[in-house]
Amino acid sequence: MPWSPTWKRPGRIDQVSASDITTREATPTDYARVAEMHYAAWRLSWRGIVASPLLDILGPAQRWAADVYPQTLGRHGWVMRIAESGDRILGVAITGPDTADPGQLHIDALYVAEDRQRHGLGGRLLDAALSATPSGDAVLWCAVKNDKARRFYEKKGFHLDGRTLDWEPLPGVRVPHVGYRLTRR
Repeated sequence: MPWSPTWKRPGRIDQVSASDITTREATPTDYARVAEMHYAAWRLSWRGIVASPLLDILGPAQRWAADVYPQTLGRHGWVMRIAESGDRILGVAITGPDTADPGQLHIDALYVAEDRQRHGLGGRLLDAALSATPSGDAVLWCAVKNDKARRFYEKKGFHLDGRTLDWEPLPGVRVPHVGYRLTRR
């Protein structure tokens, strides 16, 4: 079995306790490490929704670190929060003011490394983002076919809000999305 950061030796996965995990605001020096985890988790969540060759075009991780993160996080009020254990990035949340209503929090991305999913880390990152902006509703877009993400947000109290969007990452490629909202008034 090839080495990866999650394996101590073949057949034994490296266990990380909740007390070993910290969450903090990322800095530009974190972007390359974040992108490696984010891109892998993103590809996994989009498998079956967008064809793999198209996912390749939207990457690689280095482009995210060099272009996408600085552009997104250069907007007023936008922030990237990360969860980490030691030198390993385990999850990321990217949030900021909603363009349609700056009084609302827009959740642009929330991804957790595959081996750390279903251990409460996504909820921890979501809670950190919501706590940092405690007033106003929280909104997000979710691909119609991304059942796993939709179940996660619904369990966290988000509900469909009637908005729809066809995301067009490349000419001629449309991915239907639905809007979710967490009412916090």
